[in-house]
Amino acid sequence: MKIDLARLAKAQGIRRPRIEAPQIEPTKAQRDDLARLYMRTVRVWVTGARERIVPAYERALAEQRAADALTRDRAGDVEVEIEAVNNEAVRTVFTFRGLFQAWADALQTWHMRRFVSALLYATKVDLTTQMHAGDVEETIEDVIARNVALVRDVSDQARGRISDIVFRGLQNRTPAREVAKEIAEATGMARRRALNIAMDQTQKLSSALDRQRQLQVGMTSFEWRHSGKLHYRPEHLARNGKVFAWSSDVGRNDPPGMAPFCGCKAKGVLELE
Repeated sequence: MKIDLARLAKAQGIRRPRIEAPQIEPTKAQRDDLARLYMRTVRVWVTGARERIVPAYERALAEQRAADALTRDRAGDVEVEIEAVNNEAVRTVFTFRGLFQAWADALQTWHMRRFVSALLYATKVDLTTQMHAGDVEETIEDVIARNVALVRDVSDQARGRISDIVFRGLQNRTPAREVAKEIAEATGMARRRALNIAMDQTQKLSSALDRQRQLQVGMTSFEWRHSGKLHYRPEHLARNGKVFAWSSDVGRNDPPGMAPFCGCKAKGVLELE
């Protein structure tokens, strides 16, 4: 629902030339909560590799050496274990959607309350009864679909790397301890990727909510606030403090917080005069 904040603020006697939206930063706890959801799938591969895949590889390698030949059945035994672990990972991906939706809904509610509270302080306008969770349902659905695809890709990538390590190991008769080490490195890569994605996706949802809520109250422009990160995009630093319309090329194609690992924020601006 569109809200005419300018009119409501003037009715409350606000005579400032502009109203600025709060800069709402997601918390470490929120990022950690999402990271735990991503890590559920990674842990399936970590545990499955240790308890099923590596022992199956050891048996296959021992039989291979005893027979002095590689047979399809022995490689197949390892493949069966990889498939079993993958099936468990797929089940975890299926449950991820509901868990992620609950996390996203909680973040959205928290963000809305912070936004309403800050505007109440700045304008004396209470939007509690006018602003609702359903106003951003489309944004939440888009983010859910994206994250389900991402967690599935993390799992698929882990499976691909582990399969390559195992079958290459059997072909080269690589000792089991070396294969186990390589698999640990592969699951470590999956872990790091999952944690990075969780951090980035928390920022992206927060940034998408910034945009939706600001536009909802008539804030068609925003002031770019640079993240201050050590490794930054020069063009983002150059935008710090500048005002852009949400309908501009920057607002539509490269808004704050939407580029990979961008920590910049949009401070909404509503001109009253």
